[in-house]
Amino acid sequence: MKNRSSKLEKIDLGPPHYTPKQYRNCLYQLDRVGRFLGGDRASFWAFKQLKKPPESILDVGCGGGLFTQRLAKHYPKAKVTGIDLSREAIDFAKRHLSPNDLPQARVNFSVSDSASLDYPSHSFDVVTATLVCHHLKDCELVEFLRQAVRVAKQAVILNDLHRHSLAWLGFAAIMPFFFPNRLVWHDGLLSIRRSFTCTDWITLLNEANIPLNRCSINWHWAFRWTVTIDTSEPFDANLMRSNHET
Repeated sequence: MKNRSSKLEKIDLGPPHYTPKQYRNCLYQLDRVGRFLGGDRASFWAFKQLKKPPESILDVGCGGGLFTQRLAKHYPKAKVTGIDLSREAIDFAKRHLSPNDLPQARVNFSVSDSASLDYPSHSFDVVTATLVCHHLKDCELVEFLRQAVRVAKQAVILNDLHRHSLAWLGFAAIMPFFFPNRLVWHDGLLSIRRSFTCTDWITLLNEANIPLNRCSINWHWAFRWTVTIDTSEPFDANLMRSNHET
């Protein structure tokens, strides 16, 4: 696993490669992966390191929105927006949003190109993305990093997998028993091959012209990275320039 795989996951290939029932179940199973294999814990740890609680959060690639809702409950004063490329995912998120617990004035979901982040600069305190980055090619991810830094007033918090043979073998061993879904089986293993080492992150951040002294890269069990970029102070204007503004 020296280099990232470029093979596309079934979920990225679209509905011809899975049924609606498989996709809906996949959204549930991916949420279980986050809750039981350390993904949620890693994200909340990164949020706890912020200088102050965010008042607005953009959850990029929110999928079924279940983690987005937990994020909103954790920050009851924050307005939380979840976006995803998939209309099916956003419909799922809206159906599972309880207006009694989380009013739409504070939590909303919409279909949007997750990578382009077509928002004005400094639109949200925090831009976060969980298990999104590995779906992008390196060049797409570099541009996404630039856009996320532009949009976030306080921080960018990324959560993704560690590309490691032990992660692959471990997931292969447990998935038939705990995550019985063809999409999760196939894409979960491929996701690990498409994910990152610490060196990958350093290279990508450098290519995005993001100063490493503004970044924190942390490893979490089980085989997760969180990457936090401090945007609370301005970067050099030349570094902030992006295709969005040119």
